[in-house]
Amino acid sequence: MSGDDSMHELIELARRLGIAVRHAHLGGDGGGMAVVKGLRQLFIDLDASPEDQLGRTAGALGRLNDLEQVFIRPDLRDLLERHA
Repeated sequence: MSGDDSMHELIELARRLGIAVRHAHLGGDGGGMAVVKGLRQLFIDLDASPEDQLGRTAGALGRLNDLEQVFIRPDLRDLLERHA
């Protein structure tokens, strides 16, 4: 699976978990999970490299407690666990 495919799958996973996904210019050092007005939001830093975006997104999602409630392909689950 390519990095683009993995990123797309992670974004879809976040949405399935009810997490709003936001793309923003954060200077290349940002991104991750935040709670804004009581809602979980995943920020993806448009200034970061694709590899950093993937790593930060996988790290943020990999730390969630509710991942056991949804089906995640084994290769994607491995990615989440490596970055958690």
